[in-house]
Parts: sequence; C-alpha cells; structure tokens
Amino acid sequence: ANTLFSQSIIITFVVIMLMMLIEYINVKTEGKWLFVVKQKHYLQILLAAFLGWIPGCVGIFAIVSLYSHHMLTFGALFAAAVASFGDEAFFMMSFAPKNTAILSLILLSIAIVGGYAIDAIIGKKSLKSNTNSPIVHFDIHQENCKTHSHTHSYEKHSPKFHLYRLGIITLIVFFIIGITTGWLGHEHSFCNAFSHPHSHHNHWSGEKIIFLTISVLTLIVLIFSGQHFFEEHLLNHVVKKHFLKIFAWTIGILISLAAIEYFIDLENVMYNNYGPYILLLIAILIGIIPESGPHLIIFFLFLDGLIPFSTLIANSIVQEGHGGLPLLAERPKDFMYLKIIKIVLAFIIGIFGIIL
Repeated sequence: ANTLFSQSIIITFVVIMLMMLIEYINVKTEGKWLFVVKQKHYLQILLAAFLGWIPGCVGIFAIVSLYSHHMLTFGALFAAAVASFGDEAFFMMSFAPKNTAILSLILLSIAIVGGYAIDAIIGKKSLKSNTNSPIVHFDIHQENCKTHSHTHSYEKHSPKFHLYRLGIITLIVFFIIGITTGWLGHEHSFCNAFSHPHSHHNHWSGEKIIFLTISVLTLIVLIFSGQHFFEEHLLNHVVKKHFLKIFAWTIGILISLAAIEYFIDLENVMYNNYGPYILLLIAILIGIIPESGPHLIIFFLFLDGLIPFSTLIANSIVQEGHGGLPLLAERPKDFMYLKIIKIVLAFIIGIFGIIL
C-alpha cells in the first residue's frame, strides 16, 4: 500500500508541475504559437503534427477548432491526432522519459508521413475558401482545457491566495526532499513493486534528475509569477481542476493493475499463441475512448513487460486524449473516418510488431 501511494504521489506531482510549466509558456507567448498553423498552408501538416505533439490537450484542441473552421486539411487533422496522446504524455514523461521520447518520435514520424499521404490521396477537400473565419470556440471544452481572460487591469493580492502559493511551494519542497532522500521510491515495474516494497532507488538516476529539474523550474515559476497568473492559471486551472482527477486515475489504475496481476496470469496470456493479438485488440479498443486516463493502463502494462512496444504504439495511434471530444461534437462523421483510418493503421503496425 505504501508503494502504491508513493507511486501515485510521484506521478501526480510531476504531472501537475509539467502542466504548470506548459501553462506558463502558453500564457507568456499569449497563445500565438497555436495559430501559426493557419499562416502557411504548405506547412500545415508539419505544424499541426508538432502542435499535436505538445503534451496536454491545448495543441490538439487548437487543431480541431481550426479544422472545424475549414482552415486545415483532413491530413493535418490526422497528423495532429496521431502525434497527440493527450494528458497521458505528462504521466509517461514523468515515469519513463526515454520510452516516451522514443514513442513520441515514432508517432510524430507516422503523423507527418500519414498526413501528407492522406492529403495526396483525398486532396484538400476540407480546406475551404473562407480562411478568415474567426476562431471562436476554444471554450467548447472548458471542462478539460479552458482558456482564460487576460483583461484584468489589476491583480487581487488576497492573503488567502498567498497562503495557497506558500502551501504549494512547501509541498514541492517536501517532494524534492522525498525524491532526493529516496523516501518517495520510484519503480519501473508496477505490479512487481507490490512484492518488493522496500526497493527504493537511492542512486541519482536519470529520472531523479529530471524530477528535480522539473521541480526547481516549477518553484521558480511559483515564486516569481504574478498573483493573477498564479490564481487563475496555476491554482484555479491546473491544481483545482486536475490534481484530484490525476491522483484518482493514477491510484485507481495501479490498484486495478494489482488486482489484474493477482487474478489473471498476464504472462501466460502474453505468451499464449493468441494472447498478444487479444491484448492488441484490447489496446486498440481502449484507444477509441475520447478521454484521458484509461489509456494509461496500456502504458503500465508495457512497463511491466506484459505487452510489446508495438501494442503501445498501436494504442497511442488510435487515441488522442480529450482531443476527440470537440471533433465528435462538431464533425461526428469526420471523427468516425479519423478513428477508422487510425484503427486500420494501428492494427497493421501492432500485428507487424507482434510477428517480428
């Protein structure tokens, strides 16, 4: 139980700190990086893929909104959807940065090549003549990635929010102490961690250095950011909207994995003649869900060596986090076509990987 709680705390803190840093960059650039894609049509797929590649939901939401306004091709939408794997990117970066980097580069390559191939086959039918349509509905998805107004002419220096700031800084300092001393352990094999509760990592691993770097950068942002940014973006948006949800998803999935490992011998399933194909099918079906969270179970199964890397790639191709929700709401047929293409591609890559 202590190991499970420790893993959940590490994941939640690192994910929240990564979200804070991304939020800071987005605000400082005034979100202009989201709209570069509409300026150069011949660079649409490349720029869309890189925007989708950005961890979190902001980039894919921007692409979906631009596509809904007939400012992008279907190939560009495909590129962003394949390159993106939603909020799961924060989890994966925090726990297995090397594997995540390899996976993201593979997805980016597939996204770019696939995007150009799709536009070459179907043409630019989704690119209409009215390219001056206003971008008006980024707030459709305010439950997941809400945009914020920056029109305040003054900042509220409320003692309550000064206490919140001090409290968050204190928690991050304790997190740094826990990581440095080994009190917060870090396991790569989640199911095996339950049978080895004292196997904490006390050496200075690459992950520990990354965790500490993220923590220090977040502390700098927290200390020097203005009251409005802290209150509206970090506290109300990142912490209040995401912290409990992330922790609940994390600890829930770890408990589920422990239960699955206890009741089902996944190793036997994996090495059964049809086992890898069954797990591939399950991974692809989970990838269809337009939600961040359920897909993490596939990532954790990969870290435990229970599914091959190709199955993780297949799941990541099919899913795009919350990015599918706005597309499903405004262009349900396009959502269906997008998913079908990604499912076929995922099956090809997944089966090819299993055979190899």
